[in-house]
Amino acid sequence: MSYTLEHVRLLIVHDSQDEAEQLMNLLRNAGKVTRAEIALSEDDFIRAVKSGSWELVVCRPQVGNCDYKKILSHLHRLGKALPMIVLVDDFSPSVMADAMNAGARMVAPTSEKDLLMLLIERQIEYLSLRKELQHSQLALHDAEKRLSVLMDQSRDAIAYVVDGMHIHANEVYLEKFGYDSSDDLAGMPIMDMVSASDHEKLKKLLRSRAQNENQTNELECKGIGADGKEFDAVFVFSASTYDGEACTQIVIRSPEVDESALQEKLQEMSQIDQVTGLYNRGWFLERVDKALADAVRSGHMYALSLIRIDDYEVHQSAVGLDGADELLRQMAELIKSKFGSDAHYSRIGGEDFAVLVNVNDREVGGDQAEVIRAAIEKMMPVVASRTLQVSASVGVAFVTDDTRSAQSAINKALECCVRAREESKGKGNAIYVHSPMDDVEAGSSEAVALVLRGALEKGALGLQYQAIMNLEDDSNHFFEVFVHLPQADGTILQPAQFMPVAGELGMAGKIDRWVLLNAIKAAAALPGEVYLLINLSGFSLQDAGLADWIGKAIKASKMPGQLVTFQFSEVDITNHLKQAADFSAKIHQLGCKVSVSRFAGAQEPFKLFDHVPVDMVKFDGSYTQDLGNKDSKDKFARLISTASGRGKKVMVGFVETASQMQTLWTMGGVNFLQGFYMQPPVGQIQIAEGE
Repeated sequence: MSYTLEHVRLLIVHDSQDEAEQLMNLLRNAGKVTRAEIALSEDDFIRAVKSGSWELVVCRPQVGNCDYKKILSHLHRLGKALPMIVLVDDFSPSVMADAMNAGARMVAPTSEKDLLMLLIERQIEYLSLRKELQHSQLALHDAEKRLSVLMDQSRDAIAYVVDGMHIHANEVYLEKFGYDSSDDLAGMPIMDMVSASDHEKLKKLLRSRAQNENQTNELECKGIGADGKEFDAVFVFSASTYDGEACTQIVIRSPEVDESALQEKLQEMSQIDQVTGLYNRGWFLERVDKALADAVRSGHMYALSLIRIDDYEVHQSAVGLDGADELLRQMAELIKSKFGSDAHYSRIGGEDFAVLVNVNDREVGGDQAEVIRAAIEKMMPVVASRTLQVSASVGVAFVTDDTRSAQSAINKALECCVRAREESKGKGNAIYVHSPMDDVEAGSSEAVALVLRGALEKGALGLQYQAIMNLEDDSNHFFEVFVHLPQADGTILQPAQFMPVAGELGMAGKIDRWVLLNAIKAAAALPGEVYLLINLSGFSLQDAGLADWIGKAIKASKMPGQLVTFQFSEVDITNHLKQAADFSAKIHQLGCKVSVSRFAGAQEPFKLFDHVPVDMVKFDGSYTQDLGNKDSKDKFARLISTASGRGKKVMVGFVETASQMQTLWTMGGVNFLQGFYMQPPVGQIQIAEGE
């Protein structure tokens, strides 16, 4: 579905009826919108948002007693991820920064009507792309689910193979060959599933498929089971994909099966929890999936409450397993009685229950959580002749049109449930309702800065090393170094999340130096030569003393300079050409090399070579992703040829699949390959024994 400028629904929050109507007329005359509405007060705005579906808000800084920041808070509370353009009289960089920090998408001066029209046009383009992406993702998710169900319920034996090795198989395929699970087949060659007498026929077929993978081939042969017994079979080979990777699908046709056996299997796949009578977690995930699809299509919001019985293990010990089951049954009945017939219920595991209900306000979700918390506190269930005093911790998250996935919504509700327990100092009997500000606070500049300072003081930054495959010398040990910032909750921040903050605080250079010292220390401690590719930030290019400091650090580590290559992004080098040229000249005197990452992202990338002496280029990852497109592949080949012809070593990263690796392996001019297909980043330099 396409969303164009003609279909935009615009809400104008204004302090002047006349000026708002002038703006509406301006937009209509330009043919930009077919529906617009004016809100002249805070109450008008709330009413309009609750009663209609909108795509964009244009707001004055002050409307009555309400400012645009309050309007933004209402949007968060109501679960509406609407972009806002703030229309100001006095425009300045500080006004723009303040508005965008508060959550506005853009700021426009009232006097510049043409600029406002351009900004609205850009926002509609953004909205169109966002909606199309969301609908595509939902359609893809639904298709993948349907295909998975069809495969698992198929009467045919089906398996998927990559490079001659099994990666997945359905139950019928496993039964036909006598294996218990897909894990038993993982990595097993298809050659092992066919009788030795038919190996030559299979080899001939596979050679034919290598010339044209899109063809469909049949092979009549003897299959061989895990017990060594042979059986007649017709293997049908065709091109397919699995988990987004190109592969070969193998189908072995099966005779009709007994319908009663199929019904028995479907019954075994029941979605009812046998203890409480509620639906199970799998069923609930599907309901949340549907709620997310509805939120994307219609703008509705759903409250997802996760209810956890406090001190469940204590109750279980007191009344035994049967008594604990009775407690769960009574809890399920109470929850159903409080939320009503419009809600979806589930026991998602252990002592955890989940409820999904459509709401039009975040406060409603909080009120419902408080009702169930209070009801559980007063419950006083009689179990195994004992009266139990029960309480629960309740976490509430929301499913809106910007929720990532059903599982992420459940995870967020679980986090809120845990937080409710923590904020009650471990006593439970509390609720916590997720607020959009929770996410903002967790990743705010202030929070990142605090963690950064502590990490630098304690040396608590983290390093990872990803192997680089040298196509010319497989004995060469070459690793790219990546830094990350661990957080207290076990998650990590990537450089893109914390380096901008570090740059503002003047800490980026310190981080780069820490990375260099610890990386060369780790490499120098290993036997043999280990080559390092160390990423430095653009902030370090502005440090005139960095190259001299690097010389001292390398000398102290006794690591030869020719083993170290320093890498800057194309954008950073372009923005600091003179500094990059000076740095490169000094580094080359030490024997070190210089590389450019994200190369060829600019229009004329090779002009960079005229100003900065570099030794290697690492192409932007988008080129690897587009290898399946012939035009993109041909363009990439020309770029590689030009770079190689200019005397630069060429590295291609982001290699995620066997087909990408095979294509790049045969592409002239490529010196190095890197990607998750070969090895993901790991916490220490890994060299196989004996190398």
